[in-house]
Amino acid sequence: MIDNTRRDRIKRVLNNFGSVVWLRSPVERHPTYGYLQVSFISWRFEEPRDNLREIFEAVIRETPTSLEWTFKATRNWMIAPTHLIQQAGPDGSKFNEAMVYITEEDQEFCAAAREDLSSILDALESASS
Repeated sequence: MIDNTRRDRIKRVLNNFGSVVWLRSPVERHPTYGYLQVSFISWRFEEPRDNLREIFEAVIRETPTSLEWTFKATRNWMIAPTHLIQQAGPDGSKFNEAMVYITEEDQEFCAAAREDLSSILDALESASS
């Protein structure tokens, strides 16, 4: 049984800002092997609003975290550790490979990302109320 607690929380928090029609965020622990996975959120709003970008940028900038985080808003919106985005390459084409590499090679990074994402979600919850 996969624990979707974090995913449910992410969806609930993001839906406070608008209707989420697509969401990608790995479960905290690999369902088979049990190791931590690198944390990130990628999603798409049904009707994205420009003023939301400023809110998400401010949350990422102002939330105390162990790692550096990046917010990107193109067709899909994303909150991810900057290191993951850098490893994915300039066009993001190696995102999945970077995610797997970091997950398999740096469990300390994954643990820090998990804690940071929890703090970011707390800040987004506050910003939405």
